[in-house]
Amino acid sequence: MTLPRSRMRVMLMLVALAAATLVVIKLATTDDSAIAKRDPHADPHLPAAQEHRLLAATDAASTATSKAELVSKGRSLFNDSSLARRGEACGGCHTFGTTNANQGTIPHSDSSGKVLFGRDPPNLVGAAKTAPYGWTGNTATLKQMVVNTIVGHFKAGAANAKDHPDVVADQAAALLAYVSSIRPPTTSFDQGTMSPAAIRGEVLFQGKGACIGCHGGPQFTDNGMHNTFVPNRDGWDDPGATAPAHAFNTPTLRDVPKSAPYMHNGVFKDLREVVEFYNARSSISPLNLTPQEVDDLVAYMEAL
Repeated sequence: MTLPRSRMRVMLMLVALAAATLVVIKLATTDDSAIAKRDPHADPHLPAAQEHRLLAATDAASTATSKAELVSKGRSLFNDSSLARRGEACGGCHTFGTTNANQGTIPHSDSSGKVLFGRDPPNLVGAAKTAPYGWTGNTATLKQMVVNTIVGHFKAGAANAKDHPDVVADQAAALLAYVSSIRPPTTSFDQGTMSPAAIRGEVLFQGKGACIGCHGGPQFTDNGMHNTFVPNRDGWDDPGATAPAHAFNTPTLRDVPKSAPYMHNGVFKDLREVVEFYNARSSISPLNLTPQEVDDLVAYMEAL
């Protein structure tokens, strides 16, 4: 039977529309997947039941072995480049728990390889007490962040999550114990031997500089999300969190001298640039710090 031309045209249009829709869906999925593959901490979007099973198994594994043994095993996993899909050990970006200045800012790309934005590896000092996690604060607990990393970044992570959850749980318990054990080095701040400049900087940090408003407490963070108007790097557009809009997670300042470059996108190369930004261009400026006061604030942060 021969279809009328008008009906044939309608059917061809429907087929074309369906094909176009599939292409759009595939492109969107590919982009998300590609970005996830370039982000070792991306949410693998596991089914809720599977995720609950992994987190519960991690809790069980955390109590089945001594803390010292877990920390030792976790340290080994943290520095093992054979586990990751692209040969990237955790320690390659978070050297000794802080950040690797030689690593720089890590690009995040779409499926075509175009760099959309970059992220600076965050400092892991005191990580157990600095929830939420990720620069956009999208992960509530360190346990969840560790499980996400194993499932999404380790070679056998996704398969083990489905077929061998105990393997993921054992690795997660060990990595969680190790990362939770990372402490700042003992510095002149801890020893009470700061320089006169650093002591003046501490007064500014708590007063005129207003730094303590976000970087207070023993971890030097309020565990909050803030939009301080950090500039994008050329050609990059990182929107940040959705609530609050354009906000990023407040990092700890312990061991901060070893955490260059600075901000979520590594836009500032040293602590002086950070202080000058907050003094003149941030959401809390102008602070009206003098050049000497800028020097003193930098000296204080270098003592942390």
